[in-house]
Amino acid sequence: MHQLQCFWSLIRPFWTRSERRVAAWALLALVMALSLSTVWFSVRLNTWNGAFFNAIQAMDGDKIYPLLLEFIAIVSVFVVVLVYADWLQKKLIIEWRKWMTADLLSRWLSKDSRHYRLKLAGLEPDNPDQRIQEDVRLLVESSLSLLISFARSLLTIVSFITILWTLSGTLSWVAFGVEWTIPGYMVWACIGYTLVATGLTHLIGRPLMALNFEQQKREADFRSGLFGVRQHGEAVAGFHGEANESQRLQARFKGVVSNWRALMDRQRNLAFFTVGFGQVTQLVPIFFALPQFLSGAIQLGGLMQVRLAFGQVASAIGWFIYAYRDIAEWSATVDRLMGFERALATPLPQATFENPRQGRSISVVGTLQTPKGEVLLNDVAFSANPGELTVIKGASGIGKSTLMRALAGFWPWVDGRIATDRSALWISQATWLPEMTLASLLAYPRQPKAFTREQYAEVLEAVGLDVLKEDLDCSTPVLWSQRCSGGEQQRLLIARALLQKPDVLLMDETTSGLDDALVERLIHRLKTNLNHSTMVLISHQPTAHRLSDRLFHLGDHS
Repeated sequence: MHQLQCFWSLIRPFWTRSERRVAAWALLALVMALSLSTVWFSVRLNTWNGAFFNAIQAMDGDKIYPLLLEFIAIVSVFVVVLVYADWLQKKLIIEWRKWMTADLLSRWLSKDSRHYRLKLAGLEPDNPDQRIQEDVRLLVESSLSLLISFARSLLTIVSFITILWTLSGTLSWVAFGVEWTIPGYMVWACIGYTLVATGLTHLIGRPLMALNFEQQKREADFRSGLFGVRQHGEAVAGFHGEANESQRLQARFKGVVSNWRALMDRQRNLAFFTVGFGQVTQLVPIFFALPQFLSGAIQLGGLMQVRLAFGQVASAIGWFIYAYRDIAEWSATVDRLMGFERALATPLPQATFENPRQGRSISVVGTLQTPKGEVLLNDVAFSANPGELTVIKGASGIGKSTLMRALAGFWPWVDGRIATDRSALWISQATWLPEMTLASLLAYPRQPKAFTREQYAEVLEAVGLDVLKEDLDCSTPVLWSQRCSGGEQQRLLIARALLQKPDVLLMDETTSGLDDALVERLIHRLKTNLNHSTMVLISHQPTAHRLSDRLFHLGDHS
């Protein structure tokens, strides 16, 4: 019941509040109608089997050939219904998945940068990329598949149990001087047989839910490790760390293997039972119906009908048996996505900001703490004025980047006062240049058409990257982190700042990969082009210190 409540909370927004809900409900109704209509075809084929095998037993050629033509007609329509039911189901899947993916992305990549705040607070769920890409897909596909199969099973029970009751007749015997009678005995035999099998299935397969959850987590950890090596291949090669990385990845993969072995053992045990159950179910109805057949109460066609009807009812009642593995995977998916949802809904600490008026300085005054409340920087009194370049210097690890995060509005653990512009452009130490065209890269996060080609060419020339001007006419996305050196990447980020002219520009070691001549050239260009902006730069470079309008020495405040 708890899993169903969690599942409903995950899907409720799409089915009750989204702009696609009406079309989705209509599509779901059509899919269900087509899928459930297959039960009618099964009933019709069951009736056909009785008539056909009775005709075979009677060697009645006048009936056999028309029945063959009837079979072709039934199967032809059946195929069309099955194909379109599957096609429309896939259409509903992609519409549902599209909406859920967009919803999760909008809340994860929210305007208040929740994805980053969760990481800073230590509340980020494991592998959020997998939650959005794989788990949403699994949830949508498995939920729809389980719903349709469950509904079809219910309708099958209703449709075939009447046939089975009629064909099985009454079983009578005398024991202890009393005559015992069971009407529709095949129905009761089928129900009892299936319920016992269902209980055994749950007993054997119960650990699968936890194992599936753990398998997904370990697979994601292994995949993220592979991605990390690919992303930082140059650093790995530079330190000749291939053997170390191989050992680290092998260790992660051992976790995948060990859990997989536990999972496959459980699935093997369950498969022994479910496959055996499926095979035995084909013979059991004949065994139960044999007395009626031998007594002449039913003919060969009736025996075939009993076998098919018993199999249909047993499969429908035993839906839980055949779907157990899918339910286990579905349950693990619900748990993972629910954990992601909780992270997105968790209240995060928010810093109290003062928005400085036009032309006023930005500042941080007070004590900077860690998320656990430990003092990181004590009695800080930092400010930066418009139209000036303020350079921050200090020992490595003292907290310069944390001060920059506070100025950018991302560090709420401040016992004091923060005055900053929420629209500040912050260039962090972690350089990220996504795969896109050069114009898109420079305009990011705005659209390329926001600026002219002349403006792009001007800022490239300003940072000494004239050679890239010809790439402005290229419409093919480029992976700039591989195309450009570290220093060139920093110059591209400065070109972006020159183009966008922010009121507040925060730069964390943005000139660290440049020589003194380039640092001097770029600082002069920043001061000229952004002469009304408040600029803050963290730097260990003496040239930057010399050219600053104000040098702030972040001492040891412990």
